[in-house]
Amino acid sequence: MARKKQQEQQTFSGRTPGKSTKRRGTLFAPIAFLLVCLSLIMAMSIFFKVSEIRVEGNAVYTDEEIITASGIDTGDNLFFINQVFMGSRLTERLPYLQSATISRVLPNKVIITVTESSSTACVYVEETLWMIDHNCKLMGPTTATEAAENGFVLVKGLSPIDPVVGDVVSPGVEEAPKVSYLAEILMEIDVRGLNSKVTDLDISSVANPTFMYDGRFLVKLGAKNETAHKFGVLLSAVEQLSAGDTGTIDLSMADQDKAHFMQS
Repeated sequence: MARKKQQEQQTFSGRTPGKSTKRRGTLFAPIAFLLVCLSLIMAMSIFFKVSEIRVEGNAVYTDEEIITASGIDTGDNLFFINQVFMGSRLTERLPYLQSATISRVLPNKVIITVTESSSTACVYVEETLWMIDHNCKLMGPTTATEAAENGFVLVKGLSPIDPVVGDVVSPGVEEAPKVSYLAEILMEIDVRGLNSKVTDLDISSVANPTFMYDGRFLVKLGAKNETAHKFGVLLSAVEQLSAGDTGTIDLSMADQDKAHFMQS
């Protein structure tokens, strides 16, 4: 009987250490993971500090203006920089920026790459002309002389309310659809290099904006759809007309690859 109790005691005491080891292993794993994470964070905060900030793509703004507006300073932790937020903040603070991208370069460099907006057109606000880019962002007041010298397209039929430099044209709720259509039109004019060809862009009717092309053709765009394709059809039609032709080019059927020309 005594031997049996001794065996039971030996068996019981033999299991206890195994269970304790498992418990210690279970507790140690998350603690070890946490310590590793803390070590990595400490290493990043010590070793990856910004010592160089480089700006690329700027002409209107100086490097210093862009760096200051970004809010990035030397000594900041490279990995704690919010690239999306700071890029967005740059375009908000500096109206002549169209886009801004923040890039990290290990171990200690930040590159700010910007694309600056350029005025494409102008629109009257009461009696004052305001420049706008192809996204319909207001770029500031100008004069008729400056607009002509720079080849800005004069936009009619749109009345911005309370214009602010850097804001997109806001003409009110009823005329809001004009802005998105105008942006598509100006984009095509800009990317195709047609600023010197297009004049008197009238968007009074969002269902059928018009403009003069090359001083010879009144172009009717029709409703907002496939704007890029319409411009392609327009250029193709102009190539097929003779140098002395004048009249109206109707692109309302351009989705069927048709441009209707009416001689004047």
